[in-house]
Amino acid sequence: ESNFKRFVEVGRVVLLKSGPFSGKIAVIAEIIDHNRAIIDGPSTSVPRQSFPFKHLILTPLKLTALPRGAGSGAIRKQLEKEATVDKWDKSSWAQSRAAKEKRAKLNDFGRFEVMLAKKQRRDVVRKAVKKA
Repeated sequence: ESNFKRFVEVGRVVLLKSGPFSGKIAVIAEIIDHNRAIIDGPSTSVPRQSFPFKHLILTPLKLTALPRGAGSGAIRKQLEKEATVDKWDKSSWAQSRAAKEKRAKLNDFGRFEVMLAKKQRRDVVRKAVKKA
């Protein structure tokens, strides 16, 4: 039995790690060669394009009944049918990425408010532990 669970295959949902669509998900529609694939993300506004594997991260999600070379319409229907985008949004991976992005966009005052909230939480926990 293999240790590998995620394979480059048609229908695999991938996370783009570089380029203008970095951080968005797409689906492998067709494999060109051992370096590139055609990806498409009709519901995540990623246009159909050739993309190198070294700039993709394979996710555990996969579209089950997607034929090779499927068009954007077929991919959109399959994504909606299997609610793949919702599954991705609910995953801990996507939630932690969103939290990091939100934290990175904070200004100085936002970071100050976070510091105060952490102090308040720490104080409540300390008092509860002392009481127990």
